[in-house]
Amino acid sequence: MAGRQASQTIDSNKRVNQSDYDIAPKQYDFHTDLRYGKKGEKLVEEFLETLSGGAFEVKTDRYRNGRMVLEMEHNPRRQTDAEGKPLWKPSGLAITKARWWVYVYTLDGSFVIVDVPRIKRYLKINKDRFNSKRYHDFAHRSSNPSKGYLLQPEDVMDMMINPAYDTVSKL
Repeated sequence: MAGRQASQTIDSNKRVNQSDYDIAPKQYDFHTDLRYGKKGEKLVEEFLETLSGGAFEVKTDRYRNGRMVLEMEHNPRRQTDAEGKPLWKPSGLAITKARWWVYVYTLDGSFVIVDVPRIKRYLKINKDRFNSKRYHDFAHRSSNPSKGYLLQPEDVMDMMINPAYDTVSKL
């Protein structure tokens, strides 16, 4: 989110450098807003319909740090090849057939739901930061270590709200 700037106030009535998060002054159009709201309702209806078909994958974070782990490879039972090198296999986001990625931040009801293709667009557009050479190791002392991406809270927010990852036009 390097391009985001906060608004600077010159006096109480004027603003410069409007933030990407501020709502720009405009004339409101009820019909345009209604069509936009209907698109949101349709998205939620489609989401709820896919739930019954199991089209979601759930990951749960135990650490409450706001970050999101996207597993891409794992090494089940620490398998090795004939030379003793670990055998990494695609896993998680790399092989999911799910439409929706549900990331649980707390068992108290705090989670986000993101369309899997949106996550993949985010990673692809930001491939300088998210590529196999930059994998993080997870659970490296377990019998099932994994590798993948570690998204910081600001990365998660960028992925969710930045129009660069949209495929649906606003109206």
